[in-house]
Amino acid sequence: MTTTLTDRYVHAATRWLPGRTKEEVAAELRERIGDTVAARGGGEQAERETLEELGDPLRVAVDYTGREPALIGPRLFFPWLRLMTILVAIVAPLVTAVTVIVGAFDGDSIGSIIGGGVWTLLEMVVHLVFWTTLVFAVLDWMGTSIDGVETWSVDQLPEPDTGTGTADLVAGLIFLPAFAAMLIWQHVGSPFFDDGERIPMADPELWSWYLPLVLVTLALELVHLVWIHRAGYTWAAAWANLGLALLFAIPTIVLLLDGSIVNPELVAHLDWDAEIVDTVLRGIAVGVGLVTAWEAFDGFRKARLHASRL
Repeated sequence: MTTTLTDRYVHAATRWLPGRTKEEVAAELRERIGDTVAARGGGEQAERETLEELGDPLRVAVDYTGREPALIGPRLFFPWLRLMTILVAIVAPLVTAVTVIVGAFDGDSIGSIIGGGVWTLLEMVVHLVFWTTLVFAVLDWMGTSIDGVETWSVDQLPEPDTGTGTADLVAGLIFLPAFAAMLIWQHVGSPFFDDGERIPMADPELWSWYLPLVLVTLALELVHLVWIHRAGYTWAAAWANLGLALLFAIPTIVLLLDGSIVNPELVAHLDWDAEIVDTVLRGIAVGVGLVTAWEAFDGFRKARLHASRL
C-alpha cells in the first residue's frame, strides 16, 4: 500500500477535528487538492507544489472550521501545539520515571513512590504547558520572528496512523529489547542487597514459566512490528495483535491479582506495607486490562483504515 502526499496532508489537517466535521473537511480538501493537481497536469511534482501552496495543514483546518486560536495567534499557534505535544508526551514521563526510580533506590514506601510519581507528572505537565505557552504568547504579542518555526514544508507531513510508520518500528525496536533486558537485569543486577546477596525485584519463581513467556511474547511482538511495517496493518495482523495482547495480559493480570509478581523478600527488605502493595498491584491489573482492550480495539481500527485505502 502506498500512501500519497494527499493522504498524509488530509490526515494532518483533520486528525484534531470531531467526527462529522472531520469527514466533511477531508472530502472538501481532497476535492480541492485533486482539482488543482489535475489542472497542473497531474503527477507527484504537481501534487507537491499544490500542497506547498496550501501551506500548514493545521492552518488550513482552521480556515475550513472558522475557529481561530485566541491566546496565541495563528502565526505561532501550530508550532506551539507541536512542541507542547512532544514535551508532554516525552519529557514529563521521563522525569516521572526518574523520580520513581530514585524513590525506589532510596527505600521510600510504596505509597510515597506512587504519590511522588503522580505529583511529579502533574507538576511537570503544568509547568511545561504554562511556561511554554507564556513564552510563545509573549513572542506572538511582540511580533517576534523565529527562524525555522514559521516555515512549513511537505516533508513535515506525518504518516497516517495505520501502525506502519518508521517511527513506530524504531520505537518498538528500542523499547521491546530494552524491556527484555530490564526483566533480566532486575534478577541479575538488582540494586537491592540483603547480607551481600542480591534481591530480585520480581519473584524468582516466575522464571519457571512466566518470565520466559514474557520474553517469547516480546520477541513475537518484534516480528509483528516488522510484519506490519512491511505489509501494513492487515486484518491478519490485527488478529495476531489480539493474540499477542492476550498472551501477555491474561497471565499478567492473574499474577497481579494474586500478588505474585513482586518478590516478597523485596517487600520485606524495603519494609513496604503488604496490603498497600496488593492494592497497587490490583490497580495495575486494571490498568493492564484497559490497555489491552485499547490495543485490541486500536489494532482492528488500524486494519479497517488500512483496508479502506487499498
